[in-house]
Amino acid sequence: MKYRLALGAVIGVAAVFAAVATSRADPNLNNVTKHRHYIKTESGQLVEVGPRVCDDPKLQNAFNQFHNNIHAVSGTGIGPAAPGLHNFHGGEIMFGPCNRQ
Repeated sequence: MKYRLALGAVIGVAAVFAAVATSRADPNLNNVTKHRHYIKTESGQLVEVGPRVCDDPKLQNAFNQFHNNIHAVSGTGIGPAAPGLHNFHGGEIMFGPCNRQ
């Protein structure tokens, strides 16, 4: 069971990194309100992913890029870039407040 959990987390993180590596940065993004991103595994465990702007405000620009390219569904973003993490089947991308650990 732990193997499947680890494999799911690795695949989810790899999908995020692959999408980020192939996306373009936009230096003129507005700041996104700080929050945390997680991959929720099939077992329900939350694995934090993305720039941890809640812990380090210097990561705001990286957080804006991540949010725009992966998580956001808007006129300015390309998301969701990882549709397998947005289909309510298997691992899912989730978000939560900064005070959630």
